[in-house]
Parts: sequence; C-alpha cells; structure tokens
Amino acid sequence: MSEELKFPVVAHHRIIVNAAEKDFAATQELFAMFDLVEPVAEARASSGGKYVSFGLSVRLNDRGEMARLDEQIKLVPGLKMVL
Repeated sequence: MSEELKFPVVAHHRIIVNAAEKDFAATQELFAMFDLVEPVAEARASSGGKYVSFGLSVRLNDRGEMARLDEQIKLVPGLKMVL
C-alpha cells in the first residue's frame, strides 16, 4: 500500500562528495533558497580521507520544492552519493 506524503515535510540528506573537489561555500549557496531546518553542516571525512559528507535538513512545502531540491543536489561540486 502506498502512502502519500503530507506537506510540509522535513527531508534529511547526507551528501557525499570527493574530498578533493569539495567546495563548502558553493554547497551552502546551492541551498540558500530553501527553508533549512539546520545550516548545511560538514560532517566527518571517510576513513581514507577520499570522501567528505555534508548534512542537509530542509523543510519542503510541496512536490515542486522537492524537485528543485533534487536539481540543486545534482549541482553539488564533487557529488558522489546522496543518502
């Protein structure tokens, strides 16, 4: 049975990027237009230091904002994976 999302929702993401390509300031700018529940935060690096992750928590009011968030995430410098 599928359950429909009820907006507003808070979406939590962990964005993993290549450490050599990370640009924290550019990443923060990409999400400035959204209602951030918490500021974009740099989390710990991978054990080998090859990857770094950012935490992102955003309040979304409709499916249109969800789509815009998806597009912005794809623009993160050095993007490897989103959890």
